[in-house]
Amino acid sequence: MESDHDFCLDIIFEILTRSSMETVEKCRLLSKECNKITYESTFTNHHSQRTNIISGFFIQSMIRNKFYSSFVSVDTLKPYPKLSLNFLPASIEIVASTNQGLLLCQTHHRPQYYVCKPTTKQWQIIPNPKMRYQTLETSMIVIGSNPLHYKIVRFSEPKTRYQDKEFYRYHWVRCELFDSKTWKWKQLEEVKLPQTELLSRNTNVSVNGSLHWLTWKRNDIFAFHVNKESYSMFSLPLPVSEDNKSKDIALVRYKGKLAITSIGREDSFMELWVMENYDRKEWNKTHTVNIEALRRKEPYTRPVAFCNADIALMKEHDRCVTFFNITNGSTDRLSLEKNLNHGCFPFQSNFELSDLMGDSASKQVSDNTLL
Repeated sequence: MESDHDFCLDIIFEILTRSSMETVEKCRLLSKECNKITYESTFTNHHSQRTNIISGFFIQSMIRNKFYSSFVSVDTLKPYPKLSLNFLPASIEIVASTNQGLLLCQTHHRPQYYVCKPTTKQWQIIPNPKMRYQTLETSMIVIGSNPLHYKIVRFSEPKTRYQDKEFYRYHWVRCELFDSKTWKWKQLEEVKLPQTELLSRNTNVSVNGSLHWLTWKRNDIFAFHVNKESYSMFSLPLPVSEDNKSKDIALVRYKGKLAITSIGREDSFMELWVMENYDRKEWNKTHTVNIEALRRKEPYTRPVAFCNADIALMKEHDRCVTFFNITNGSTDRLSLEKNLNHGCFPFQSNFELSDLMGDSASKQVSDNTLL
């Protein structure tokens, strides 16, 4: 009956490579086999060719306090329109991205948040939180796509409480949450971190409805659980956390799961650790990849994200990134106009118009900011 089983998988493959992103995401929950095939390179290549969906990364640079971005994709066969953020009314910094086609951006001269959809050139101003507090990290997660519902979390430095002894025993962080349904920010309880701990910039990964950051010491992962409006911290895999200062560690999303890449400073091998069970925080080392050929050309090459189960986006020190196939070792090196020095943002989108305010919010806010 193996031939019948393969025939069923072939039918599923043909159907899903012609389906929307939302349908593919739902089918990934049906079985391990459905989940597995939808992350393979063969599937993602066919899906890109057969649907009106673009996948890739916004690469961000900062030069002389000005931000620049460019879009790169492993799919070079399909003639996509060139994506840029020039349609926005001001010079912006990308602060977060989603796999539903949305970017969260902000201006700096006169602080303002924007949510935008680059494929349709739509943008929407978001009400500002309390900007007098210095921003530490900001991120965004899409809760639902029809109607569109998203939330934004912002962490910032609180006002110093000189008379509070407890204030100096920990690193306290203000936490605010924006909900597109209410179109308002609300302040949550402050986050209490160990006294010397911080969240590492540009390490945010969205998995299981939660947002994750490496901590500054890189001994832990900080998770903000959006729907529960709570947070937790948990450890890296023990072999990674041991002597982690001598390792190049990156937090990534791999096949829809939270994952860690680890490379010794003098090592030619990259380890990939995947959290196979999120509830029990069980890690499994799934790959040990030889990257000697890459590091011989550029000693500081390291992964920043994964396109699918096979292909990683590798960052170099100069104006180049490389799409690296961890299965067969093949590479595709791309030149950039500017250095990747201020974030890499995974991006996937269709070209359909979206109501960036959502049904509930549009009743409460005037329509003088859209487009």
